[in-house]
Amino acid sequence: MPIWVLVLAALLTLVFFAVAHVLFWSWIYRVPPQQDELRFGRTQDGWEVALARRKPRAAPRLPPVLLCHGLAANRANLDFGIDRYSVSLFLANAGFDCFALDLRGHGATRRARKDAPRRWTFDTYLQQDIPAALDEIRAATGQEQVLWVGHSQGALLGLAAAVAAPSRLAGVVAMAPPTHFAAQNELRRLLRYSFLATGRHRWLVRGASPLAGYLHPSFAQFALNTRNVDPRISRQLMANVVEDIAPGVLAQFLKWARTDVFVSEDGKVDYRGGLASARAPALFIAGAQDLLAPPAAVEAGFALWGGEKELWVAGRSAGLGADYGHSDLIFGRNAQEEIFPRVRDWLLKRSSAGGVLEGLPHKP
Repeated sequence: MPIWVLVLAALLTLVFFAVAHVLFWSWIYRVPPQQDELRFGRTQDGWEVALARRKPRAAPRLPPVLLCHGLAANRANLDFGIDRYSVSLFLANAGFDCFALDLRGHGATRRARKDAPRRWTFDTYLQQDIPAALDEIRAATGQEQVLWVGHSQGALLGLAAAVAAPSRLAGVVAMAPPTHFAAQNELRRLLRYSFLATGRHRWLVRGASPLAGYLHPSFAQFALNTRNVDPRISRQLMANVVEDIAPGVLAQFLKWARTDVFVSEDGKVDYRGGLASARAPALFIAGAQDLLAPPAAVEAGFALWGGEKELWVAGRSAGLGADYGHSDLIFGRNAQEEIFPRVRDWLLKRSSAGGVLEGLPHKP
């Protein structure tokens, strides 16, 4: 038998078992979404962005809350299917009408037209996806404004949106927003491996999910403080939350990280410079052990913000049980007791009673 036939057979066998491995562990660790309603907002360029709604479980508060995920995530970043780790459900239990967004190319979003663009950037999210989401929330609730809760990239989008559309955002909770990159020496060392984030890297992450929680390699600490997350939750995160990063978005973030800027792709809009003109109130939250958005980077954005503002660094020095990293601000062992209430209380102070409670049962 020719050697090339044997090599081809070996490669096909390897591919088969690799795919089977990923599919098996994705099934084992699957966490189904638990939203009350899934709505879609139509963008002008032909996409439909998904909005997972959690209706109020307590006396309703206004305005509604829009939650936006991070760079390599989907809406489960802030509305995980396990109740304890859903910021959206936690806020719904406080009376907020919550909408967790899937940006284009993530989660349940879909193309509404065949000519919908296949390349996009951070700017596209801001110019297309966010207006579509805000309009859909207005259609669902009748409310012109929202309170914004974003994590990482979602926090950056909230800060930029508050400047670009000040009449639509009543306040921003920015969890781990990396508005500055000068302080991120560890991140710059990681950039040489950025090619691993291109293509279908979510398959690589899902394939590695069975190992999560057993090992604590240094590169994994950029995503979260792995020792602050229950091992099974870590595996479920890898199998359910991680998404591919669009090449245009990745290229823009790499430019920001290498040159310490926060600008549009064409360089015409200085998002960082615009922070000083913001008038909406904002809560900046940093994890004391965050390597992607270290406290110094978050504090620099906080210092520029032009509106009412508050900064909180989550860690032992703040009386918490652990020094929080990046995503364990949401998925940490005690995040529901230590982080979520701080977000809720800040939002309650900037909301008012209103609306009609729809009587949905509380989920413990």
